[in-house]
Amino acid sequence: MRNFLSFKQVQSLVATVGHKRTVIVEGENGIGKTALFHALKAMPQFANHIAVDPIDCTQLSDGSVWMPDLDREHGVSRELPNERFGVSKTNQKGINGSKPILIALDEIAKAPQFIKNVLAPIIYERRVGNYHLPEGSVVVCFTNLAVEGLGDSIQAHLRNRLTFVKMRKPTMGEWINEYAVNAGVNANVLAFCHNFPMVFDSFLDYEKGGKYEGKDLSKDNGYIFNPRSTAVAYATPRSLVAASDILNAGDGVLDDDTLECALVGTVGATTAEALSSFIRFGRDICSLDRVLADPDNAPLSDNPTAQLVQVFQFVSRVDKREDAEKVVKYVFRMKAEMQSIFVNTVAQSQRVAIYATLNEFGKMLSDHKIYFSTK
Repeated sequence: MRNFLSFKQVQSLVATVGHKRTVIVEGENGIGKTALFHALKAMPQFANHIAVDPIDCTQLSDGSVWMPDLDREHGVSRELPNERFGVSKTNQKGINGSKPILIALDEIAKAPQFIKNVLAPIIYERRVGNYHLPEGSVVVCFTNLAVEGLGDSIQAHLRNRLTFVKMRKPTMGEWINEYAVNAGVNANVLAFCHNFPMVFDSFLDYEKGGKYEGKDLSKDNGYIFNPRSTAVAYATPRSLVAASDILNAGDGVLDDDTLECALVGTVGATTAEALSSFIRFGRDICSLDRVLADPDNAPLSDNPTAQLVQVFQFVSRVDKREDAEKVVKYVFRMKAEMQSIFVNTVAQSQRVAIYATLNEFGKMLSDHKIYFSTK
């Protein structure tokens, strides 16, 4: 989408200019805006920062930002900052040894106007009450797109003092390779997303100027958020992770009706119905323990859906070199399409270091014409 940045692009922008200007990140609900804070926190350049927990601005009230304190000896009052902002008498600009602070203000445009007014000095001046944040401190804000109809608004004269950027949804490949595999997302969910990449489309794609302009969102993509729909649940990167949590804990423990109802209430009926086939076939695949015990002879399903689930199970769960070696032997017995999905996913994930020195994995890479850069 034009004028929309990827997760990594927004992360780079905030990391580069966030100590000078406040960036407000706008994006659809559930796409990982708050996760951006955790990605920033993990960057080496923020290792010395005090990274306070993301602050939900809709939950703030009188006294949530600062409280008055009376100094009767000098006949004055002062504004003492709430501890959630990381600034204090001993950690502020001008005090030796003070650490810069990384602050994320979530749902900023949904907050009542008086809360926005109270937060304004933090956003514009890096100041809470009388306390200025230490040099190098970063303030970043998150909120939804106004066109989603979720009540987000910021007055024009305030917007002019900030840097607004729009963050798009991740693509299927970005979500799987850069996040989901490394986060241990359930293999059934990964396989579903691989076969149904439209869950990463945006409702904006169906609006004027979008890549699907003229198509009917309600008919063509019942998986995703539709601002004109009354659906209470739908697929987003966030709700797909929630579905993964349900499957990781409940598959094989909860009865099918309970599991299905939980998934419908998490990702919506359309997504839950499509996901159910992957769950069903995933139950029939050979267990990982059996594969590791005898990769040359462990049973191999002929069903492509089952094989796809198994491929993503291997990618997301295997984290030891000796196990990776056995898994590669087993994958060599699969269809070429599954081998290609396996090596492509591994090559783009953090798991690649486990496989990189395996001769058979190198052969599989070569067979599928996948090469690492020597730079």
